[in-house]
Amino acid sequence: MVVIELFATLREKYGKRIEVDANNLRDAIEEASKKLGKDFINEIYDKDGKLRDDRIILINGRNLKDLKEIPMLKRDDKIAIFPPIAGG
Repeated sequence: MVVIELFATLREKYGKRIEVDANNLRDAIEEASKKLGKDFINEIYDKDGKLRDDRIILINGRNLKDLKEIPMLKRDDKIAIFPPIAGG
Protein backbone atom coordinates (compact mmCIF):
# COMPACT_ATOMS: atom_id res chain seq x y z
CA MET A 1 0.00 0.00 0.00
CA VAL A 2 1.00 3.58 -0.73
CA VAL A 3 -0.05 6.30 1.70
CA ILE A 4 -1.33 9.64 0.42
CA GLU A 5 -1.27 12.35 3.08
CA LEU A 6 -3.29 15.51 2.50
CA PHE A 7 -2.72 18.92 4.03
CA ALA A 8 -4.52 22.24 4.58
CA THR A 9 -7.75 22.63 2.58
CA LEU A 10 -7.35 19.20 0.98
CA ARG A 11 -7.30 17.64 4.44
CA GLU A 12 -10.43 19.56 5.43
CA LYS A 13 -12.23 18.39 2.30
CA TYR A 14 -11.01 14.77 1.97
CA GLY A 15 -9.47 13.74 5.29
CA LYS A 16 -5.94 13.30 6.58
CA ARG A 17 -4.77 10.27 4.62
CA ILE A 18 -5.75 7.43 2.37
CA GLU A 19 -4.03 4.18 1.46
CA VAL A 20 -4.10 2.85 -2.10
CA ASP A 21 -2.53 0.11 -4.19
CA ALA A 22 -0.56 1.73 -7.01
CA ASN A 23 2.73 1.54 -8.88
CA ASN A 24 2.84 5.15 -10.07
CA LEU A 25 1.57 8.56 -9.05
CA ARG A 26 -1.22 8.73 -11.65
CA ASP A 27 -2.61 5.35 -10.56
CA ALA A 28 -2.39 6.38 -6.91
CA ILE A 29 -4.40 9.54 -7.55
CA GLU A 30 -6.96 7.67 -9.65
CA GLU A 31 -7.39 5.00 -6.94
CA ALA A 32 -7.78 7.70 -4.29
CA SER A 33 -10.34 9.43 -6.51
CA LYS A 34 -12.41 6.24 -6.61
CA LYS A 35 -12.65 6.39 -2.82
CA LEU A 36 -12.77 10.16 -2.26
CA GLY A 37 -14.88 11.21 -5.23
CA LYS A 38 -14.31 12.21 -8.84
CA ASP A 39 -13.41 15.79 -7.95
CA PHE A 40 -10.26 14.66 -6.15
CA ILE A 41 -8.40 13.99 -9.40
CA ASN A 42 -9.06 17.61 -10.45
CA GLU A 43 -7.32 18.74 -7.27
CA ILE A 44 -4.09 17.21 -8.60
CA TYR A 45 -4.30 17.26 -12.40
CA ASP A 46 -5.38 20.06 -14.71
CA LYS A 47 -7.86 19.69 -17.59
CA ASP A 48 -4.99 18.60 -19.89
CA GLY A 49 -4.00 15.77 -17.54
CA LYS A 50 -0.82 17.46 -16.31
CA LEU A 51 0.08 17.96 -12.67
CA ARG A 52 -1.23 21.28 -11.44
CA ASP A 53 1.47 23.91 -10.94
CA ASP A 54 -0.16 25.22 -7.78
CA ARG A 55 0.29 21.98 -5.83
CA ILE A 56 3.35 20.81 -3.93
CA ILE A 57 3.69 17.05 -4.20
CA LEU A 58 6.32 15.12 -2.29
CA ILE A 59 7.16 11.45 -2.70
CA ASN A 60 9.05 10.19 0.32
CA GLY A 61 9.91 13.77 1.23
CA ARG A 62 11.26 14.72 -2.22
CA ASN A 63 9.50 17.50 -4.12
CA LEU A 64 8.49 16.36 -7.61
CA LYS A 65 9.53 19.75 -8.96
CA ASP A 66 13.12 18.94 -7.96
CA LEU A 67 13.14 15.53 -9.69
CA LYS A 68 13.91 14.86 -13.36
CA GLU A 69 11.16 12.25 -13.53
CA ILE A 70 8.39 10.97 -11.33
CA PRO A 71 9.60 7.79 -9.60
CA MET A 72 7.71 4.52 -9.62
CA LEU A 73 6.03 3.74 -6.32
CA LYS A 74 6.67 0.79 -4.06
CA ARG A 75 5.11 -0.56 -0.91
CA ASP A 76 5.05 1.89 2.01
CA ASP A 77 5.95 4.93 -0.09
CA LYS A 78 4.40 8.18 1.08
CA ILE A 79 2.91 10.88 -1.11
CA ALA A 80 2.25 14.26 0.51
CA ILE A 81 0.07 16.80 -1.29
CA PHE A 82 -0.09 20.47 -0.31
CA PRO A 83 -2.48 22.97 -1.92
CA PRO A 84 -1.49 26.63 -2.18
CA ILE A 85 -1.47 28.23 1.23
CA ALA A 86 -2.15 31.90 1.79
CA GLY A 87 -2.27 33.83 4.96
CA GLY A 88 -0.82 36.63 6.88
